[in-house]
Amino acid sequence: MNSFLKEYKDHLGLLVLWLLIIAIINPAGDFPLNDDWCYGKSVKTLVEEGYLKLYNWGEMTLVGHVYWGYVFTKIFGFSFTVLRWSTLVMGFATLIGIYELCKLANISRWITLIGVLLCMMNPIFLSLSFSFMTDVPFYCVTIWAFYFFAKALQTDKWQPLLLAVVFCYWMFLIRQLAWIFPVVWFITIIIVKKRTRVHLIKAVFPLLALLMFSLLFSYIMEANDLLQDRYNTKFNLMLDTIIHVDTGIFLNSVSYFFRSMAYIGFLLVPIHLLYFNRYTFKGYKISAIIWTVLVTYFLIRTGREIPSLDNIWIDFGVGPTTLADHAGNFTTSPDPRAPKLLWQIITAIGVFSSVTLMFHIKRLIFSVLKRKNVSSIVVFAFVFSVVYLTPFLIVGVYDRYLLPLFPIIIVFLGTNAAVKVPKKVYQYLTYTCIGIFTLFSVCAVHDHLSWNRLRWNVLNELTETIPKNQIQGGVEYVTWNFFSEDQEKWWENVTPVYTLVFKPAEDQKVLQEYTYSRWLPGKGVMYLVTN
Repeated sequence: MNSFLKEYKDHLGLLVLWLLIIAIINPAGDFPLNDDWCYGKSVKTLVEEGYLKLYNWGEMTLVGHVYWGYVFTKIFGFSFTVLRWSTLVMGFATLIGIYELCKLANISRWITLIGVLLCMMNPIFLSLSFSFMTDVPFYCVTIWAFYFFAKALQTDKWQPLLLAVVFCYWMFLIRQLAWIFPVVWFITIIIVKKRTRVHLIKAVFPLLALLMFSLLFSYIMEANDLLQDRYNTKFNLMLDTIIHVDTGIFLNSVSYFFRSMAYIGFLLVPIHLLYFNRYTFKGYKISAIIWTVLVTYFLIRTGREIPSLDNIWIDFGVGPTTLADHAGNFTTSPDPRAPKLLWQIITAIGVFSSVTLMFHIKRLIFSVLKRKNVSSIVVFAFVFSVVYLTPFLIVGVYDRYLLPLFPIIIVFLGTNAAVKVPKKVYQYLTYTCIGIFTLFSVCAVHDHLSWNRLRWNVLNELTETIPKNQIQGGVEYVTWNFFSEDQEKWWENVTPVYTLVFKPAEDQKVLQEYTYSRWLPGKGVMYLVTN
């Protein structure tokens, strides 16, 4: 028993912390969040009617996600609370995967734990863990697939490669983006391994395995008429964008890249700053200043400072905020808002922090060109980051799409690094940063669930005496109750007499004021209004 506790003390510590956060935030509430009404609807149909139905809302494969929720609801009954718990389980498995990946990459225990805590307290991750969105399950399977691919690179054995392919299958059943792994694996093998027949077979094996699996999946789904009408629309959009590339598309891609770097830089700032001092080439400080000034100026000038990526981390909290008065702008929270200067400072910090990433990419490229010995995991992490991010730079980035990059960047920067426990001053700054992230993220997720809990309590009471189509209760309310695959403009079935809002308009009459628990600054209040 003592040996078990000693070996897994970090895992148990993370579990206790994760359960404590769950208890503080409270995931209870039978209501959908964001787009998970659609995924919950598929699970509900499977549980109650006994057949798989993917509704024409998204374009993902989705089957793996639906059946994951089905397992939990089959045991505990259907509710969005149960579905939320299914994601929280995946959230913890993600954290353990990040820990094991850092350990495999020979990153020191102190930096590993700091990296895991930063990924845990990331407001995007924490918010999505308290939903039934696909992002955290996909993130989880991605990390474990990366872990087994990295282990296969280190050991040259077939067993971890086979396990990696299994996780690719699972990943594909959530999103088609699983295709990046066989591509990344093939490129990495070509770069880091000798050109032998065995290595060539290993390089193409995941590609062929996933190709056969995807063909079988498509055949079964099409034969049973299960694919959504929008299936693969993002892929087709990407191809069309590449074919018809123009200056505007290029500028959008540059903007998305700079914003992504700012997000990654800020949310991993202790990691980046820890490694910054190891780059001492001539002019590195001037290069860092120039990069920071130019990129920050570009983002502020174009109005793209953090948090400009839809739609989880918003101003000021997490979201999206989907009541009628916010439905056209998912990136702002109920009042008060953070000062614009604060977001500009955060953006500048994120851009400066990302300099470390740029310097490490430069070092890697020169090392490969000079045929120096480079860790295969570092190459794998770099190729993954490039291949993963590129499609989003073309068709558009949501902040939640960046999630898998955070731990991969930690591995990219820290694999086999000599840095151990830093000086006390840096440790205190790191703990302060994690404390701020924790305070903000926990409060923001609590507030997001709190106002949604109130919203649905009010809506459930109203629908006891008022027809549902006379109430405008926000995006999730309308989609959950009125979405139809048979009507082109199904939302027009809602002709609201009563509307829930955060801030009444001048021409609206307030019928009732409701308050909810809010931990971030500001008053937690909603209004029932009529025109």
